[in-house]
Amino acid sequence: MGPFVDADGNRCSVEQVVRNLLKEDVTYEFIAHVAQCPLKTVKEIAAKEKSNRE
Repeated sequence: MGPFVDADGNRCSVEQVVRNLLKEDVTYEFIAHVAQCPLKTVKEIAAKEKSNRE
């Protein structure tokens, strides 16, 4: 996986890319494709985000 940048051009991690995309109306499969990571990773980050909000 290569380096990622956010909308402002700042470097960010795969986790940050996934967290940002989770806020949008897109599928986990799409997020995994864009973030170039396994679907399992997206689901783990999503679960972590959900537990942080509760």
